[in-house]
Amino acid sequence: MERRIVSVGEFCKAFKNVLSAEVMLNNIAVGGEISGFKISGEHAYFTLKDEEAALPCSCFNYRRTYVPKEGESVIAVGSPDYYLKGGKFSFVVRSIEAVGLGLLYLKIEQLKKELAAAGVFDASHKKPVPAFCKSICVVTSATGAVIRDIIKTVRLKNPVIDITVKDVRVQGAGAEKEIASAIKAVDRLGYDCIIVARGGGSLEDLMPFYTREVAMAVYEADTPIISAVGHETDFSICDFAADLRAATPTAAAEAAAFDYYRMRSDILSMAARIRERTVKRLTDGFNDTKYSCSLLSAKLQKKSESDYAKVRIALLTLKQQVETLYRARAFEIEKCMTALDKLNPVKVLKSGYFRIYAGGLPVMSVKEVKAGDLIEARGADGRITAKVEKVEEENL
Repeated sequence: MERRIVSVGEFCKAFKNVLSAEVMLNNIAVGGEISGFKISGEHAYFTLKDEEAALPCSCFNYRRTYVPKEGESVIAVGSPDYYLKGGKFSFVVRSIEAVGLGLLYLKIEQLKKELAAAGVFDASHKKPVPAFCKSICVVTSATGAVIRDIIKTVRLKNPVIDITVKDVRVQGAGAEKEIASAIKAVDRLGYDCIIVARGGGSLEDLMPFYTREVAMAVYEADTPIISAVGHETDFSICDFAADLRAATPTAAAEAAAFDYYRMRSDILSMAARIRERTVKRLTDGFNDTKYSCSLLSAKLQKKSESDYAKVRIALLTLKQQVETLYRARAFEIEKCMTALDKLNPVKVLKSGYFRIYAGGLPVMSVKEVKAGDLIEARGADGRITAKVEKVEEENL
């Protein structure tokens, strides 16, 4: 058989022509995983691989298409090419489509743009969280570590805030509807603040908080809402829609609870300072008056012995009035301090009062319970659980 010898150029051109002539290879979609993604100027170079093979790829003007991340699964649409001078085979990519997690990111970004355009994230719509919350509702899983962290953090600062838990599923199919429904329900109950919380997890686990349902429920709520979803680096759509975004559930509890112990200490310190200043002013006034009276007495004594007795009586009367005023002011200060101490909610409970709860909520009227209900009486030193045997209403 006669052997034909061709040049390198002829062989490579023939190979290139074969690739170009093959219709099946023109504008074909190839699925695989991104590896070694690099950018050079306006172009991107990477390898598309799977378990069986690796395909070198070139994407010119890469900004015109989806820009993938390292390790992401994509579908690359293009045609094969052979670079004659470099002797390199490459798959020239015209467009890249996201698959799986990448597609999920795209959907999230699209939803964020839509909600932002609708004003859901506008700062002008956000409500301030009250500085002195008396009641907080936490929308989260009742069995997770999140609610334990929140309760522990609140109680370290404040022993009197009422904390209610609205138990919901925080991941899985349909969880977003459950969360949105819970937010709408507790929004009507008059809480000072609502905390929507969940611990860290994968994007798929956190997806209920990246939905339109939850974002709109948060946006439409009249009660100020603090969102604490995921880790510190996670920013969910729920975070953007909320009135306040907390980096962690613990940070949300810090933001919602005012420091009862510090406030009580500040009030007592302020009252003590007021008392000291009042006593000092009265004492200084008394001493100034006494000194003035002594000068006046000396001058009058020189002027007239007969008038001295009258002046002395007047001075004694004035002294008595000043002392009476001093005692009255001191009594008023003591009365104010006693009244302030009576306002201490813990002391009210210690005096024998109990607060009744049914179903975790405060009972404000006998109409809210019926015979057979389980109720809880919370006092200063503990709780009593009882069953209602009889309910009698009284017309006042």
